[in-house]
Amino acid sequence: MKDSTSFKKGKNILTLIAVNLAIAFICLEALSLAFYFVNQKQFFYTRTKGKEKVAEDIERLGIRLDESIVERLHPFFGYVLKQGAFPNEKLKLKVNKEGFYSLYEYPFIKTNKNQLIVGIFGGSVANNFAVDEYVTKRFSQKLKSYPEFANKEIVILNFCNGGYKQPQQLLILNYFLALGQDLDLVINIDGFNEVALSNLNNKAGLEIGMPSVQHVKPLTSLANNNLSPEAMSSIVQISETKKQLKAGIDNLQTCQIALCHAITSLRVKQLVNNYQKALVKYDRQVKQSNQNTENSGIVYLPKADFVLPDAAAFNEIASIWYESSIAMNQILSSRKIKYFHFIQPNQYYQTKRIFTAKEDEIAIDKNSPYIEGVRKGYPVLLSKIDDLQKAGVNVFNAVNILDNTKETVYKDGCCHYNSVGEEVLADYVSSSMIKVVRESK
Repeated sequence: MKDSTSFKKGKNILTLIAVNLAIAFICLEALSLAFYFVNQKQFFYTRTKGKEKVAEDIERLGIRLDESIVERLHPFFGYVLKQGAFPNEKLKLKVNKEGFYSLYEYPFIKTNKNQLIVGIFGGSVANNFAVDEYVTKRFSQKLKSYPEFANKEIVILNFCNGGYKQPQQLLILNYFLALGQDLDLVINIDGFNEVALSNLNNKAGLEIGMPSVQHVKPLTSLANNNLSPEAMSSIVQISETKKQLKAGIDNLQTCQIALCHAITSLRVKQLVNNYQKALVKYDRQVKQSNQNTENSGIVYLPKADFVLPDAAAFNEIASIWYESSIAMNQILSSRKIKYFHFIQPNQYYQTKRIFTAKEDEIAIDKNSPYIEGVRKGYPVLLSKIDDLQKAGVNVFNAVNILDNTKETVYKDGCCHYNSVGEEVLADYVSSSMIKVVRESK
């Protein structure tokens, strides 16, 4: 009898525990559903499968999950991307053998007289402009809306990479012209990298005209084997964290219940924090490693004699930018190739634009290392526009083109535009070009 009573009591306790667990699960699932709806603006069980918001956030932070280092040192350009990286099988788009994300190998030779070859030069904003064309045909369709280009087969060649700044555009242009690259029109979209990244070069004691210290210094440190054991250990930690991040992102796609998604999302966010902390730690260790081993390896980076005061630094930055654009125009003009130079808009250069709430959240970083360079450097660049025009350069000040757009146009805290911003930029570039073409007839 006692055994029977004990059994019933045990059964009741188990039932109570099961009920409580079920209630707790339902409550947690309900909270997770609410959490998902607030963040994703859709119901979890009927969601449209696509890129997760946390994955977009990771991209916005510049975290590459597939490979730690995709840049490669280049003997002429400073650095390029690893051949074959970022493949898009649908578009047959990937990094070509020359290190540029493109549909074509270089030099690209015309296969018929109707082809109009347009070379795009600059940094990541120019790169995004070219890639947007590969994906949407946005720019070529705008050009073809004008009778002068209506029947042309427009071929866009991308000669851009993230962080490129003058004189890299000039050097790349000369190199590919020497290889026999056909070009009918050349577009150079720049300005931000010249002032923001060159300013960082100056502060780091690297010559202003050298490639971006942010991009080239880690590569040369690895090549020179200047890293301390602590820095190497940090690389391993960063690599492992990125593997866990990639697994977390993949798991988000397979979650069948909202609770799974919520827990995984929190885990991914914690991994992002861990990654950023490890990166800061690594940067500190690299700087410490380089203190006594600067230029002791096989890769040489010319150091400045001293850090220039701001006024002198930005005058030198603007001078290099000005002379590089003059040289590009002279070289191209001698070959009867039209050159178009556009100074890109940036959120840290104050215009009349009123930022959206989303831009205040994602595009304005008060701690950005680029703010000083943009605010102090852009006015100096813009002061050179009249001289460039007098020298015959088709240069256009595009810093205000986003001012009348009420929608969100910036997609990160650096300098890049979303689809709306790309539309505005493509409009401005194409309409500016056609004016020059018509005036030159």
